[in-house]
Amino acid sequence: MLMVIPGSDVSRHPALMNRAHRFRHGVFVEEKGWEELRQPDGCERDQFDDAYAVHHICLRGEEIVGYQRLLPTTRPHLLTNVLTDLCRRAPPRGPRIFEWTRFCVAQGHREMRPRGDSPFLELAQGVVEWGAANRVDTVTVAIDWRLMVIAMQLRFFVRPLGFPKRVGRDEVVALRMSFNRETLTAIQAARGCTDPVLPTACWPSAA
Repeated sequence: MLMVIPGSDVSRHPALMNRAHRFRHGVFVEEKGWEELRQPDGCERDQFDDAYAVHHICLRGEEIVGYQRLLPTTRPHLLTNVLTDLCRRAPPRGPRIFEWTRFCVAQGHREMRPRGDSPFLELAQGVVEWGAANRVDTVTVAIDWRLMVIAMQLRFFVRPLGFPKRVGRDEVVALRMSFNRETLTAIQAARGCTDPVLPTACWPSAA
């Protein structure tokens, strides 16, 4: 299962959050070459790691194998304040739209076509379950354009917000992605399992 830590609770998990920030630094800076994020202490943090952020940490035993962060678009976020040139127009915002950011999976746990016990699928299902529990049905993302194909295969409804741009070693594109029960079903089919990935998944009548 995923561990969900609201930004307001990070002080209760200092050791785990420190490891998560080091994990982010290892993937985005050391591996992907996003040099703007480099920090002397090897912990990747930014101005959006505040009380409004929601952190999802994917664990296998004590090892962090995946991470993602959700940010409310009703407040400043990456596409409005940092990666502004990725969108041709102002990105969509609203209480039912969150920004899905810092998505990453550890080397050795990545697959070209994620299946089964994949952290990729666990993180994706975590977004859908968390969204259903919090009346969120759309996310905006800035990801390597190749992941767009996988998202569509998992029945996210994808709409590009601009054209790809080189960031570090990636070709990054901004997307709007909506989801519903069909998305959940597709992810569960890929995982071969209908069990929830969040500790307390709460499904209202509609996502």
